[in-house]
Amino acid sequence: MDKLLEIMQRLRSADGCPWDREQNFNSLLPYLLEESYEYIDAVQSENQKNMVEELGDVLLQVVFHSQIAKEDGKFTIDDVINGICEKMVRRHPHVFGSENLGTSKEVLKKWEEIKSEEKKEKPASAMDKVPRSMVALSRAQELSRRAAKVGFDWDNPGPVLEKVKEEIGEFEAEEAGSLRAEEEFGDILFALVNLARHKGINAETALARANAKFEKRFRQVEIMAGGNPQNFTLEELDKFWEKAKKMPL
Repeated sequence: MDKLLEIMQRLRSADGCPWDREQNFNSLLPYLLEESYEYIDAVQSENQKNMVEELGDVLLQVVFHSQIAKEDGKFTIDDVINGICEKMVRRHPHVFGSENLGTSKEVLKKWEEIKSEEKKEKPASAMDKVPRSMVALSRAQELSRRAAKVGFDWDNPGPVLEKVKEEIGEFEAEEAGSLRAEEEFGDILFALVNLARHKGINAETALARANAKFEKRFRQVEIMAGGNPQNFTLEELDKFWEKAKKMPL
């Protein structure tokens, strides 16, 4: 860690790298997202070598932001590390204290209670702490989770599934390509995300896995089509697809 900090400090110095010196908090944000997504890809592909590399890239972003903050006199990497250490100890009284919490549900409930106590000002809305910069699917799940925390939720997945069906019906009634159709389609997605939450599924991860599965199978279809799927009928491509489905992922 000390070596990494030295490297980052050198890169940002007067005789360091021009590109690194030009960066700021905002200019680095796309890279923080990109590296996080690349790590997710490595985990989902179970590629341990890439996991190590991509975690290093994520860590570099933390160090990069901290170095900029240090230069601006705002905070240092020590502040970042000490802050998270104190938080983890404080929010795990069942591990570092005498409290007895036996289930994950109890742990999460206590975690939220401690978080609420830490905040000096009560937010005006349960929605206030949901980052606007989150990708839409993840944000939808977090919005519904926070609404559920204050009692705005069904007790079981049954009514949620009925809501999905209702939203599909409303979407089908709209003219294709209209703004109303877009709105109703968004309602379908939101209802599906809510259903995922009720079923204990992370919607973002589920869709990422579905994307990866589709991509892998379609690549197989392209191979079976000799690299020219456009020369085949939909019926022929569908037969290739069925074969691809039987292949191990």
